[in-house]
Amino acid sequence: MIEPEAADAGVPASLRDPGLDAVWRAVRQRLDRDGDVTVRSMAMPPVESRCSPTLAAVLDRLVTKRLDLEALEAGLLRLGVAADLDAALTRLGHPPDQAAVRRREMRARSRRARQALEDGVAGWPESWASEWAGELRRAGLVSGLDADGVGALLDSIRRLVELVRDISGESGAVAVDHACLRTELAAQFFGSAHALDAGTRLGAAAERALRYTVDASQRGLEGRALWEAAGISTDSVSAPALTWGLRPLGLSPLARMLGAAAEGRLPLHVSLRSLHEHRLEVARGTAVLVVENPSVVEAATASQSPFGLVCTNGNPSAAVAELVSQLVSSGARLGYHGDFDAAGIAICRRMTERGCRPWRMGASDYVRVLERAEAAGVQLLRDGKPCVPTPWDPRLESEFGCRRLIVHEESVIDDFLPTFAG
Repeated sequence: MIEPEAADAGVPASLRDPGLDAVWRAVRQRLDRDGDVTVRSMAMPPVESRCSPTLAAVLDRLVTKRLDLEALEAGLLRLGVAADLDAALTRLGHPPDQAAVRRREMRARSRRARQALEDGVAGWPESWASEWAGELRRAGLVSGLDADGVGALLDSIRRLVELVRDISGESGAVAVDHACLRTELAAQFFGSAHALDAGTRLGAAAERALRYTVDASQRGLEGRALWEAAGISTDSVSAPALTWGLRPLGLSPLARMLGAAAEGRLPLHVSLRSLHEHRLEVARGTAVLVVENPSVVEAATASQSPFGLVCTNGNPSAAVAELVSQLVSSGARLGYHGDFDAAGIAICRRMTERGCRPWRMGASDYVRVLERAEAAGVQLLRDGKPCVPTPWDPRLESEFGCRRLIVHEESVIDDFLPTFAG
């Protein structure tokens, strides 16, 4: 029987019997631990025999080995103790632990943030949007954000994706002539020149989105190389193009400087800013070999090669891309040679798409070097990464995919450098 009298008006005195404290304490611990649990039952805590009828009256059923939390909540609501189980336990002298309250609030906030992320990308036209959102969750890039914060992040990335499309011309707009600066773009569209820097939440989310906007062969890029592949330069003075033997036409400061360096047989670094301010032009038909590694430039200076060189120094920077574009536009004949590994072959593909002709980068060249290494007892390293398609020689993709042996450019300089003629 439930008695109506209680010190706290509306709470029957029988529910405050110390013999029920173990029940209320156990239920509170369960709520503090799990919050709004899906499984709404628990093992029955110990109940003193005199209190069993009271608990049975609340549950409207016999007390069993399992305590039905939904029935308990309904019974306490029926008795007018409180509107829900959490509030009822508080009135019965068992308020929630404040640390548990904060944990529940954080979990609820996280759920709302995840839902906002899922709902936000649902309307994006890109097929990769959902996969990208999953990457953000796994990387913890929405951790600590509320639904509004997630919405602001998505708005920023949406704007960036549209900007990248404008830069490339994919949106229907005219593509810009050269790479935009990341700091200028960040200041103009995101309120701070450092908004897209490495280490920021927006910068990390942006890089994950950019990987889906670039060509498949470039999706393994990171940092500066990835931004520049998307047409956004991190700056215009660092990561210059290493050159040797270029003799541009005209009398611009850059043309004169390159001409003097060629006359003195000196290598010269050329910045993106210099190329923007002083566009280069060479005589039509000029032979230029583009290579991946600076050691090839050193070898060219020693051998007094009769043609010019441009070095990408790994993944081509915006300065390299701009220089190659200007040389191609003025009618130069460009060849390309790099490493025979997954990354080097991917660079070769990108350079062919920019107007270079692969030089000694075919399947027969690769196999010949492997056979020579085997005969000499040289143990080559293996590359576990997949090879991109090689449209200039489809057999190269197959040969590399089967053998996966790495041939660094430095080991074959004598094979390709003396024979290049543009």
